[in-house]
Amino acid sequence: MIVGLPEIALACSLAVGVIQVAHGQASTGTLVAFLSTALALRWPVESLGWLLAYSNEAATATDRFFEVLDTPVAEADDRPAEAIEPAAARPGAPAEPAAPAASEQAARDGIRFEGVHFRYPDPRRLPGPAARVDLHIRPGETMALVGHTGSGKTTLTALLPRLYDSTSGRITLDGTDITDLPRSELRRLVSVAFEEPTLFSASVRENVLMGAPDADQVALDRALDTAQAQFVRALPQGPDTEVGEQGLSLSGGQRQRLALARAVVGSPDFLVLDDPLSALDVHTEALVEQALRRVLADTTALIVAHRPSTVMLADRVALLVDGRIEAVGEHHDLLESCPAYRELMSGELTGAGAPNGGRA
Repeated sequence: MIVGLPEIALACSLAVGVIQVAHGQASTGTLVAFLSTALALRWPVESLGWLLAYSNEAATATDRFFEVLDTPVAEADDRPAEAIEPAAARPGAPAEPAAPAASEQAARDGIRFEGVHFRYPDPRRLPGPAARVDLHIRPGETMALVGHTGSGKTTLTALLPRLYDSTSGRITLDGTDITDLPRSELRRLVSVAFEEPTLFSASVRENVLMGAPDADQVALDRALDTAQAQFVRALPQGPDTEVGEQGLSLSGGQRQRLALARAVVGSPDFLVLDDPLSALDVHTEALVEQALRRVLADTTALIVAHRPSTVMLADRVALLVDGRIEAVGEHHDLLESCPAYRELMSGELTGAGAPNGGRA
């Protein structure tokens, strides 16, 4: 209406003016002067409409912006101190016999998902896995998580660093519920690299060392070598080269390798990798996997895998079907005993063009 009404008004004015000029009721100069004035006034009128539209958009964006800023950050556990304090430390509590074996076992318990359910806040728009997930990743073990698209793999990995909070159930790291840990401490323990990496408008060095602010040059070089990111040394300023917002100046494979380097630079206790090699060519992928084996030997890891070559990095494999763990075991055992896993792997081999005639 804002654009159309002035155009209609000018057309009507032109038609009436031409009729008046034809009947001698107005001069040609009067018609031209009127139309020139109307054209000069049209843009200010239209701009008022655009200003109103932009004002509404700005008001909505401002509301969303401050909604994020005003959200309280839940750092520490909200439970009362006496609920967290060990019973033996409370005044008047009877002393309990020491259980060093149990304490040692709890201290090295790996990752546990116990009855974990999750739904997005609006399940009608974002349907998510709601089935019960029970999974134990032993200390020092690498677990591959496989499943069809939409089965909930990425959502499950996002629960571990508390990018989302589970609807019910609990997740523990070495026996400690992740909700009992401040987010800063949790994300110091758990490093994550997703398929779609997030890079910032900063240098390569700053982007990688965000994973471990106290890391030195040696750790940076080791992480870049693990991720096969030697291309960094060929950049104009080397590791100090600005990469642009979301790594605008880099290719997809280069961005993934920098995100992987950021995940491993601090030698994390727990590592979560969500298909971080999907944009790499076969040759580079093989080199990265070979270097990753050395990193995975010293950490407890959960890897979302879509390629059989990535599955082979893991000690065991968990098959996720519609948000539920369908089977857990070693790769070759699952190929023999689980038809759903065998079908999934055969499909992946066919889609990837498996070498050696498609033998797993």
